[in-house]
Amino acid sequence: MGTDQVLLHRFVIAQLIAAGVDRDRLIRETGLPEWTMVGEDVYLPSHMFSRLWEFGEFALGEPNVALRVASRYELTSLGLYDYLFATAPTLGAGLATCGPYVAAVTTNHRFDLVTENEHEVSIYLDMINGEGRGRDLTQLWGLAAVLSRARRVIREPVIPLRVSLRQQAPVRFDTFVEVFGTPAIEFDAPVDALTFRASDMDLPLTTSDPVLATVLQPLADALPPPPPLATAWPERVAAAVADALAEGDVSLDQVARRLATSPRTLQRRLMEAGTTWRVELERGRNARLARANADGPLSRTRQAELLGYADVRSMRRAARRRSMTQLMHRSDLPA
Repeated sequence: MGTDQVLLHRFVIAQLIAAGVDRDRLIRETGLPEWTMVGEDVYLPSHMFSRLWEFGEFALGEPNVALRVASRYELTSLGLYDYLFATAPTLGAGLATCGPYVAAVTTNHRFDLVTENEHEVSIYLDMINGEGRGRDLTQLWGLAAVLSRARRVIREPVIPLRVSLRQQAPVRFDTFVEVFGTPAIEFDAPVDALTFRASDMDLPLTTSDPVLATVLQPLADALPPPPPLATAWPERVAAAVADALAEGDVSLDQVARRLATSPRTLQRRLMEAGTTWRVELERGRNARLARANADGPLSRTRQAELLGYADVRSMRRAARRRSMTQLMHRSDLPA
């Protein structure tokens, strides 16, 4: 079960109360212990933070509550995590602190800053455990807060090239356009992410402080590593491979495009999860073939077609390569 730093709750609660939510009911409905609202910083179960958003939306009758609160984000609300960002020299260097030091505020989320190509850089936000409306609101808050925080310390406008959101499209999304600053918003996307111009990464931060950054570094190094993504990406790749097989194009490039990422990033994330592109591709092919065989025997030609091969000979060559690879691996085993 993931946990979140109570600093997150305190900021959001203060904003919800200012918007008109009854404090006592808010604390009671979300199950937050009263003693956590003051004193030492502690970590609370992540379902409490999601519940906070759900109740805030209900109490205010405001489906855009997470966007509204994030747009009012106050720098240093999250202590060390904010200071590590704010003391960096550039936007790129600041965003690069989000991933390695995310455990300063949560063990239920993971940020990854990825150079997609020479023109684009994306920051991805993954939620380890969460579902439903609480998840949607929490992810919206996370992405919008990152953008709001950046805008606090950069003189020039910071507008993403595009925004990717896994949630379904709302009836109206004018507030999304207002907060993110762009209509280029993709709903029902495979990932939650902001994509920026690569040139934006060189924008200087007005709060840059190399001396303070050096002082903070030992504290940052003492933080635990970001949470692993043991299942999230293999599950997404499995779904994308199944769709690609159904449409007849199951290349690495095609699956990466479906997941709104680069082939290199996709391979790296699978490696972090203890698997590879080839393993996931074969797993997807085997699953598709097993489902098809359940209805009766298939010809070799039909098998090749279902598995995304150009013809039976291509399928046979691939099978021989797999056999040779397996044989080589066995020969490496100790006698």
